[in-house]
Amino acid sequence: MLSLANGALFLRLSPAVLAIACLSCAAPLPPGPSAPAVRWLKPSETAPHGAAPGAETRLLATPSDGTRTYALVLAQGDQVQAALAAFANDHHVVDAHFSAIGAVRDPEVAWFDESRKQFKAMALHEQMEVLTLSGDITVGVDGQPAVHTHLVLARSDGEAWGGHLIEATASPTLELYVTTYPEPLHKRLDPATDLQLIDPSLEQRGSP
Repeated sequence: MLSLANGALFLRLSPAVLAIACLSCAAPLPPGPSAPAVRWLKPSETAPHGAAPGAETRLLATPSDGTRTYALVLAQGDQVQAALAAFANDHHVVDAHFSAIGAVRDPEVAWFDESRKQFKAMALHEQMEVLTLSGDITVGVDGQPAVHTHLVLARSDGEAWGGHLIEATASPTLELYVTTYPEPLHKRLDPATDLQLIDPSLEQRGSP
């Protein structure tokens, strides 16, 4: 109800309307995104795990310079790092780079703490969009292919989240383009961090 007092216009609300308004103001906000579960891992504990039985590969190009370009497509339930490691072993990869788009669930990413020489691994149990994923494959200190992947993901509210990939599950798919090179790149063990780091000079000295 409107009323006029001393030249000012007032809106008078009934007690019932005021009560409803107060309850609306006091209503709790919907819960925000959940916080990730955290654990600490040594660099040696971050190797690919799991399997990718649905992954399929197709050779797309074989230029005269020795490079090769592949499409690597993951199916529902395939483990991303496991698929890349299997691809590298099957194709005897000594140097490669890759990028991808798609979606994953239950990702675990990490941030390296140099003072602890460990990765702070953070896991979320939810469905997420892959905004960007890139990485390389080189020769590790054991002579086997070493996969190194970073990615940025989008949560259901559009928030970006990512880091060094420990593992994630394709859901429903992940589409990768992989380019391999004939000249190997080797890694060496860095005693200051316990990480395997690419050393371009090792291509002249051979495998460590």
